[in-house]
Amino acid sequence: MLLEPTEALGGCRLCRYGIYTSPCQSESFNSEHALNNNNSDHACCCCCCCCCCSCCWIALPQAIKGQGADANDADGLFTVDTAGSCQGLSASSRREIARAKIFPTKRANIGMTASELAKVDRAGDRAERQQLEASKQPKRLRGEPELFDLWSAPTAAQQARKDAEDPEVFQGILKKTKSTPTFTPKTMHQKVGTAPAVIPAHEGQSVNPDSEAFEDLACMAAARQIEAEREGEAIGRKMRPMTAELIAHLGAEAVEQMDDEAKVQMYRLLKCTSSSSSQLDGEPQVLSNRALKKQKSQSQRNKEKTRKLHNSKEEQSKAQKKLERSVGEVGAMLKDMKEEEMTRTERKKYKEEIRAQRAEMDAKQGVVPSTRRLGRTKFEEQELVLPKIATGLRSMPLQGSGLKDRMTSIIRRGLLPAPPESTKTEADRRRRSGAKFRKKLKFMSPLLRDNILLR
Repeated sequence: MLLEPTEALGGCRLCRYGIYTSPCQSESFNSEHALNNNNSDHACCCCCCCCCCSCCWIALPQAIKGQGADANDADGLFTVDTAGSCQGLSASSRREIARAKIFPTKRANIGMTASELAKVDRAGDRAERQQLEASKQPKRLRGEPELFDLWSAPTAAQQARKDAEDPEVFQGILKKTKSTPTFTPKTMHQKVGTAPAVIPAHEGQSVNPDSEAFEDLACMAAARQIEAEREGEAIGRKMRPMTAELIAHLGAEAVEQMDDEAKVQMYRLLKCTSSSSSQLDGEPQVLSNRALKKQKSQSQRNKEKTRKLHNSKEEQSKAQKKLERSVGEVGAMLKDMKEEEMTRTERKKYKEEIRAQRAEMDAKQGVVPSTRRLGRTKFEEQELVLPKIATGLRSMPLQGSGLKDRMTSIIRRGLLPAPPESTKTEADRRRRSGAKFRKKLKFMSPLLRDNILLR
């Protein structure tokens, strides 16, 4: 409760807050005494100060005993400020100060950074997740006390989840979370190949085999070699069609001795037979794209319009006659449809036979179909090892190991993807894919996370 200022004896007055104050003009406390005793316990208190000077406490018992000074000495304690804080300032300066108080300056309207937007998204996701978890938990009955275990500690998974949700943990690192798979692959728990685990060796690979078995083995090895060469030629023809065409006409040795300009010139001689001599000599022929424009008269425009109308009517009449004649061709059309259906049925039957033959070869001989692919690579069968014919008795060379044979068997049956080829391109692709996984944690400078410093 606030009190009115009350005069007390000894030069002290009771302020409106109930605290005794003493005037600076008191005879018992002058300016020299204040300079010599520069302490909060002895300093002079202004009006409504929270601490009293020592002279007030000394004068208080005297005032109680009736030995205080005159009451008129306390009138100098309260003064009226008629100048204000703008004393000595010009009118324009006062106007600027008043305008700044009434209309304060607005801060810059700076948008949110990517990190702040990410924080907002994470906060929204966390609120939705908490709301979903709260809805899944069983509702507690009203009045039932909530159980809290003081000595329990969160598990490692709960602590990791809490740290991931806390935006203050690892503020300078943005984590890339892996998407959770939403469906099971169709090939899960399915056996791709039916090849046996152990394939017996060919009859021609035995010690001192029969001549017919040896010829059969040699023909199989030659067929595989020719097939690999043809595949390489097809790939080369697709990648370098001009060079393949020149090799087919001139030969590989002649093409290797030619440079690029000579190859282009020879390709023009072979393909561009109707070109002019200037084009064969390498001189480009410049053709003008500008067409000669001729102004048409009104009569020519009318004739062209009439001709187009007449042609459209003739086309309509021809289409109508063709439709009328096609009514009598229904039998021929049905016959063609039956033939197409028979051809389609035979083709489907042939495909089924080929598919069954491939499955039988895969189950008995372990021949992997060329269309099977597990991952990015395809299985390639090893080269057939032929027995040596150094003497009359043919001996089989020892080549390979048990581990390599078992690994080949696993890959042939489709249990693991085939290893990639050891090429420079494949090695570079593998290196880049490994670097992509290593760059999951991306560091961001704390100065770029928030725009607090820019505000």
